[in-house]
Amino acid sequence: MNDTEIPPTREPAPVRAVEPVSPRAEPALAPVPSTPAAPMALPAVAPAAAITAVRAHKAGRGDIRSAALTLLAEQPANGYQIIQYIAERSHGSWRPSPGAVYPALQGLEQDGLAEQYEGTGRKNYRLTEAGRAHVAEHREQLDALWDTLADAVDERAVEINTLCEHVVTAVRHALHDADDERYDRTRQVLLDARRSLYRLLAEQDA
Repeated sequence: MNDTEIPPTREPAPVRAVEPVSPRAEPALAPVPSTPAAPMALPAVAPAAAITAVRAHKAGRGDIRSAALTLLAEQPANGYQIIQYIAERSHGSWRPSPGAVYPALQGLEQDGLAEQYEGTGRKNYRLTEAGRAHVAEHREQLDALWDTLADAVDERAVEINTLCEHVVTAVRHALHDADDERYDRTRQVLLDARRSLYRLLAEQDA
């Protein structure tokens, strides 16, 4: 092969300098709002049963209606107050439920003997003119309910109830800002009282 047959040599293409590429910053992701965990519902704690030595009154037909009439004749009240007044008058032997008191009040309203009026909070009731006339006409019959309750209550049981309430109050005072020693001494007093009562029962059963 002579020189004329040798293909010409191609000059290499010039290498072009490429500017370095800086890494592109990724856009910041928006923070995902964290959903607060739902609060765990605590089981409802039922109130402790009241200490009472008084025998419970078994309400008869119309007793709540009669009690509400006599109490409203003294002063206007709402359903909750009616319950409190009945409990106080009966020395704790009768504490009707709201499910019994409110229908009785509504019945008095439907019969035109009581009416609602604007007050604070709960529904307030007062006697109408017809209601006051009804109470005056049936006063002896209505008062017989309270006489029955009074006769059924043993004064000794009422005294025991009062002592129990005073003991509970004393315990609360003793434990207010109490240190470990006072907690232990209060606990021991209550344990001794309980032990003495059970010993009394054991002697009675012997």
